[in-house]
This record gives sequence, C-alpha cells and structure tokens, in this order.
Amino acid sequence: MTDGQETWLWIGFAGMVLGAIAIGTIGRGARGEDKHHPVASLFVCLIAATSYFAMANGQGIVDVDGRSVYVARYVDWLFTTPLLLLGLMMIGLPALSRGDDSRSRTSLLAGVIGADVLMIATGLFAALSADDVVRYTWYAISCGAFLAVIGLLYGPVRDIARSQAGSTPGLFGTLLSVLTVLWFIYPVLWLLGTEGTGTIGLTAEIAVFAVIDLSAKVGFGLLLVTRVVGISRRVESRDRGPVEAATA
Repeated sequence: MTDGQETWLWIGFAGMVLGAIAIGTIGRGARGEDKHHPVASLFVCLIAATSYFAMANGQGIVDVDGRSVYVARYVDWLFTTPLLLLGLMMIGLPALSRGDDSRSRTSLLAGVIGADVLMIATGLFAALSADDVVRYTWYAISCGAFLAVIGLLYGPVRDIARSQAGSTPGLFGTLLSVLTVLWFIYPVLWLLGTEGTGTIGLTAEIAVFAVIDLSAKVGFGLLLVTRVVGISRRVESRDRGPVEAATA
C-alpha cells in the first residue's frame, strides 16, 4: 500500500468518526418517535469507520490475480446500505400497523433490503473472481439488483410517500435524489477501477470511494437527521401553542 492510498483511507476513517459525532449531537434534538433516524445514521458512520480503520491498517484486503480486493469495504456496505435504505423508507412509509397494510409494507421493505443485500454480495463475488467472464457475469447480476432497488424506490415507495401529508413527500424526494446520484457512481467506479477494467489506478479509486462514501454516509445522514430534527422542533412548537412557544 502506498502512502497516498493509506492517507485516503485514514481520511475516510476520520471523516466517518467526525460524522458520527455530528450526527449523534444533532440527533439529540429529535422526538422520541424519530430517534431511530439518528441512531441508524450514527451506526452507518461507525460501521464505515471500522471498515476504513481496518483497511488503513492493511486488514480486510486480499489479492486476487494480482488485484487488491478490499473485502472490508463490502462488509461495510453489507451493513450500512440496508441502514441507509431503512432510513430513507422510514421517511416515506407510514408507521406500520397490524393487518393487510402492515404485511404489504413489510413485503416492500423486504424487497428493497433483499435486493440491496443481493447487490452487495454479488458485487463481492465479482471482485473475487479471477476469470473475466465470471467476474462480469456477477457484475451484471449486481447491477440488476441495483436497478431493482431503484425501481422499488421510485415506484411503490415513492407513490406511498407522495400520498403522505405535510413535508414528507418533499423530504423523501430530496433524500431519494441525493442517494440515487451518489449510488450510481459506485457501479461506474467499480467498472473503471482495478476490480473492473483498470482504467483508473488504485490510488484514484480509493480516493473517489472515500469521497463518495463520506458523501453517501455522512452527508446523507446529516441531511436526514437535520431535516428530521427541524420537523420535530416545528411539531413541538405547534403542540406547545403560540404563547408557550414564545416564552420557552
């Protein structure tokens, strides 16, 4: 590992730790019923921080046919991407209750998370494959699972979010757009990087992954938690009434 590669991995670690601290601090202002948002976002950053710490110390890296495969990165994604998706869907979907509606929402959650886990697992299989045909077959399957996630989010999940009252549709739309733009970079970077065609070098690949990871985890988490806390404060102010809010 070169000094430049190690530096970017330590930047990723430090950024995730600072992001976790910021999210935890801001999230203290969320209502009890919204506490799951800062908790999930906090653990996204902490899990990613452990991954970057391991990689910066040369752990979780295996050699496949002369290529360095950062397995720790996939372990990170296997846990953090479902948490990110849950945070997004908990904005758009109403609270679950018993009955057919609950089963329908649960099926939708399972479909999105299941496709996401399949996307990460097959991406790892692709990275670990020495044979080009096998590698790109796994890559194609991973991309298909990614498109399934996007299709569900822009289809039934967004339809439900748009039917909600208040600021939910706008917040969900903003978060979905941010996550979509960032997530589309990953398969492109994989294809151009050392695990794919090798168009860009390992140092550049690690640097871009670090920047995108920080944006997709810390940036997305801060946006989500800040907006949720803002909504919580407006609701609490409304519930206290104009006189009590003015004297609080």
